[in-house]
Amino acid sequence: MNSEDFDSFRTLLLAKRDDLLARVRAARSSEHEGNGEDAPDLGDRALTTMSRDLSYQLSTGERQILKSIDEALKRIEDGRYGQCNNCGGKIQVPRLQAVPWTRHCIDCQELQDRGDL
Repeated sequence: MNSEDFDSFRTLLLAKRDDLLARVRAARSSEHEGNGEDAPDLGDRALTTMSRDLSYQLSTGERQILKSIDEALKRIEDGRYGQCNNCGGKIQVPRLQAVPWTRHCIDCQELQDRGDL
């Protein structure tokens, strides 16, 4: 992988990072807008609570992706981007284009998904 590839993936990662940060901020601000206690009936309060819980779950998953993006940016700085964290082999470019924060090649990802890694 050459420096242009690294720059391209860095740009892609930073754009995804900015998008996720905006979503997390929006989720946090919606959590503070109201707790539903002043809703007229029990059903409305339940819906507000469910929406807040869903927002929290989404932002938790997004925070995990943010962490993975930051780790990928660090790998770019270290010159290790595009190498599998497990076997050290190359991660295929189409895989990096689809999931630029990935840490594993396809084979090692399958091992991890099965719990063998």
